[in-house]
Amino acid sequence: MENTKFQFKGFIVKRSVIELKDGETGKKFNISINPYGKLIPPQSLFELILEVQVFDENKILNIELLVSADFYFDKKVEKTRLNNLFFVNAPAILFPYVRAYISTLTNLSGIKPINLPTLNLTQLADQLRENTKEVAEGSIKNK
Repeated sequence: MENTKFQFKGFIVKRSVIELKDGETGKKFNISINPYGKLIPPQSLFELILEVQVFDENKILNIELLVSADFYFDKKVEKTRLNNLFFVNAPAILFPYVRAYISTLTNLSGIKPINLPTLNLTQLADQLRENTKEVAEGSIKNK
């Protein structure tokens, strides 16, 4: 089996907000994910940014995250294969870390932990493709 030469190098939570108003938290939660990317070919780097918002149906609990992840790739990999790795696989690789972060954040905040479901994020591919810029150098982490 061929090595894909696409590596997840890590992530950082750039912004984390949790707001809890007085009242009864709803049982159903809404999740909003906005993806952004930056492709930096000279550094063989793809940066993925996910803006994540989770709020309950009663709008009592609101969580907002800005998460950045770095992915390195081999320059020899063909562009069509890389696009699939960037736009389909990168969000799927990062999302379990977001889920764990939200679970831990809510647990340590003294409220019932929120365990987000596993999601199929393939529907984010087109939006991420549209929100990805190719640049010579730089960082999107301070968006």
